[in-house]
Order: sequence, then C-alpha cells, then structure tokens
Amino acid sequence: MNGKYPRYKLMTYMIFNLVRSYKFVSRVFFLQELFKLAQKVLIAVAEKTYTDILRDLFLKHSEDFVLSSQEVFHRRFLEEMVENERPDILLIHDSYLESEYVEQEKKDEEMLFYIKKFRLQYEEELRIVYLCERPKGDPFLSKLVSLGVRDIFNANSFDLDEFVNQLKDKPKFSRVAKFLIEDYPSPKNPEQRESIENEEEGDEEGGEENDVAASSHEKPVIQKVVHKNVIKRDYKIQITNQVEKLVGVPINKKLVLLGGFRPRSGVTFIAHLLARSLAKMGIMTTYVECPFAYPYTYDRFAGQRFSNDYRSKFYQFSKHSDSQINRVYDWKIEDVQIICKHPEEIYKSDEVTFETFVKVLFSTSSVVNIIDVGTFWNFELLQDVYDIADHVYIVFEPDISEIQRFEESHEETIAFLRTILKDEKTHFIGNRFPKQLLKDEIFSLYKSKIKAIFPVFPVIDVYFSQFQSIFLNDLTKEYQGRIDPCIQPLLEDILPGEILKSFRKKNGLFSGVFKKKITVQKTETKGEEAPI
Repeated sequence: MNGKYPRYKLMTYMIFNLVRSYKFVSRVFFLQELFKLAQKVLIAVAEKTYTDILRDLFLKHSEDFVLSSQEVFHRRFLEEMVENERPDILLIHDSYLESEYVEQEKKDEEMLFYIKKFRLQYEEELRIVYLCERPKGDPFLSKLVSLGVRDIFNANSFDLDEFVNQLKDKPKFSRVAKFLIEDYPSPKNPEQRESIENEEEGDEEGGEENDVAASSHEKPVIQKVVHKNVIKRDYKIQITNQVEKLVGVPINKKLVLLGGFRPRSGVTFIAHLLARSLAKMGIMTTYVECPFAYPYTYDRFAGQRFSNDYRSKFYQFSKHSDSQINRVYDWKIEDVQIICKHPEEIYKSDEVTFETFVKVLFSTSSVVNIIDVGTFWNFELLQDVYDIADHVYIVFEPDISEIQRFEESHEETIAFLRTILKDEKTHFIGNRFPKQLLKDEIFSLYKSKIKAIFPVFPVIDVYFSQFQSIFLNDLTKEYQGRIDPCIQPLLEDILPGEILKSFRKKNGLFSGVFKKKITVQKTETKGEEAPI
C-alpha cells in the first residue's frame, strides 16, 4: 500500500474517509479547520462606502477570506448571484439592498422568502450574515434566528475586529439567542414537557403550512421578474418611487436618453455638458456610454492616466473577468460618475442583455442617469431601455437633407425615431443651431418639439478642453455661464421647479455654495423618501 500510494495521497484519502464516517453538522467547516481554507465572501450591500469598508477589511484578512469578483445590487439578483458564485459567506444589508417593494412589511416577507430558500437549498454550506439597524425586540430578527441565521449585526456601528473574528469562528446560536422574542421555560414534569412539545410541533406544522402557502404565493412573482417586460415595469417603479432630497426638495430619480439619427451630430458632446451641469448643482449624476458604440469617452478623458485596468460595468456584469487582474470599475470625473467602454471592450448585439443593463443602472446611486444611445436605436435592447426612460432627446443639426431623410426614410432607425417623437417624453435638441432658425419655415414645424438649442462653440475652446481632458464646462470659471442658457430648458424638464428656484436665489443658477455633502452616517428612510 505504501509503495503504491504516496504518503500525501494516503493522508488525503484518510481525511475524507474520516469526514464521511462522522455526521458533522457542517462538513465545510470541518474541512476548513483541517486545511484552513479561505472562505469566499459575496457582498450584497449595494452602498459604495459601506461596501468599500467591508472590502478593505476582508482584503486585510486574505488568508481567511477571498472576495467574490461580483456584487449584488438588488434583491432580485440574490438567487442568481449565489448560484453562480457559490460563496461560503453571504453578507446582506437590510435596507441598502433594494427591494421589489416599498412597504416594509412586504420587504421583510421578501427577505425571509430568500433566506428560507437559501437554507433549504444550501443548508449549512452557506453562512448568511445579516447587517441591519433594528431594535433587539424586532420580530423580524427573531424570524431570522428561527431560519438558522447565526450572524446578525443590528447596530448602526460595530467593531470591525470583532466582526471579522466572529466570521473566522464557527456560527453559534448563543450569539443570536438574544433576538428570540419567545422565552422557553423548562417544564417541571414529563407531562408538561410532552404537552409543550406537542404544542410546538403543532405550531411548527401550521407555520410550515403557512410558509409554504406564502412561498407558493410569492414564488411566481419573484420568478416573473426575470421576464423582460416585468423587469421594465419594476425598474420604472424603482425610478419613480425612490425619492432623493436636495436642499429640502424631493427629486425623483430620472433616466435620460440622448441619441441622434446620424453620427457626429453632437450627442456625446451635449450629454457631457448636461452631466457636468447637473453635477455642478450637486445632483449625483452618471454618464453611461452605449456598450455598442465606439469607445470615445475613455480617450476623451485620458482614461489611460486613470487606470489601464479600468473596465466598464457592462464588462463587470457580462464578461468572465480574470480574477488574477484587479479590475477597476468605478471612475468619477469632476463629480460625474463615468461608465464607458475601455478600447479593448467589444460587445455584439446579443452580449449585453436587458437584465445586464438594469444591473448596471442599479449599481449607481445617482439621481440622474444619462444614457448616450448614439445612433443605435435599432438595437432591441436600447428600444427596451427607451420604454423605462423618463426623458428622451434626439439631437439633430440644421441640415435640410437630413431633415428630409428623417421625414421620408424607411430605415428602421429613422422609422423608430419618428414613432417615439410622438411620445410626450421625447423631444429634439438642436445642435450648432442659431436661434434665428427657429423662425424658419421648415424648423417652425418642429418648434413645439424642440426642447433646447446649442450654438456653435469655438473650435479652439472645444479642442483645449479635450487636450486638458476636462469638461468644456470647466475650461474657465466663466464658461458655465455661456452654457447655462442652452442647458436650462433641459434642467427645467428633468428637475423640479423648486430646485431651480433655490439655485437662482444663490447668486446664479450654478453657484458653488451648494456643494454636495458626503457622509457615511445612514439616515432612516420612511415611506418613499430618502435624503441624500
């Protein structure tokens, strides 16, 4: 035997037979004790500051933990991500992780549904760590304990060393027993004990029947969200129901699309101006470049100086990234969050699904997301994104031949644009468009649909803003003032009137008085309003 099998193989054989011969509650933890395996951690927090703190913590303890290359940004993706990533530890945040529902009771039912499903599917192989801000006597926490959750952190702050040491240790019921609401007195005689046990068994069976009934009622809803049309509807709910506050004024989150019907008509130029103008007002804004377009924005802002390892969030959610390379997926320029393609990123029309696009949108915490469609309106994905958009702008230039093409062409893209122009949310933006042309016989026909016009900016100014890799808005201290009259009709369309009035009172629309305040302290969310 010794001559046939090397010693290390014999040891491995003996160890695994030892594992099979004993009925341990969790073989995973037994093996981890033997081999000191690093546990894979999947973070489902969906709040960047919080997530960064956790990531840094686990990276400091890389001998015990390995981070998943993915994150969960919405509860609807929990099942998919857990199945694909197969983590040992799942960290869930109670309030930061978005829900399908607005009412707290429904949110709690949804979370209990997922956790129960994980417990049934993975048993002890998946350790669920629940992060929340709930009082000790909250019935929800008691239900978590009954479902086998052994790691609950219910304070708005906790010691990171104690946190990580607890996760290095085995899960223990003693840590969460305090969250159980019911007390279980010790019966004085066997008859009492038997009576109590019978009652508990009856309650448990009844509870299981109720849970099964609830699950059978909830499950179709949860599964249906994978369907494209339902996702679109639900995303729309998220956009309109999630309300941010700025200077005391509620702002509904907005999804804005900009595109054109021919290349180089100024779509990206205007999208950049709009994004920076909103950011200067303290409005959290994300610019998203079309994943099928030429990767212009990366070079426009000298992305290679930022990071050669940068990749867009489309890459993060649709490509199998190399775990050996520390990819960078977050890029901010002058308070504008940028999601754009690296020159090496290439996507076919079927490589970015609608669900992937929704994940990208959910991954941002911005109030306004600006999607640069370019001329790719004929892609089914972008037509689906149109359905959930709040405002859509078609950029065109005062070119008579192009206007005639728009009116007469049977091209699929042009036909689609003619159709959506009839919608109330869709308007034109004139680029390189003198104001006098609004009185012209041709363009007066579109006057009610032209939301804003932009003049020809000096080529030398545009060139030097590109050379310095900055927004044209920031070329000089006074340059924003030249852009204000052009951008204002768009702001009036996107933002509440109270916001604009508040800024006008402060020495001009874009004064620097209102700078966005950054805090890591969580503010309680009530109803449908959440302060920034």
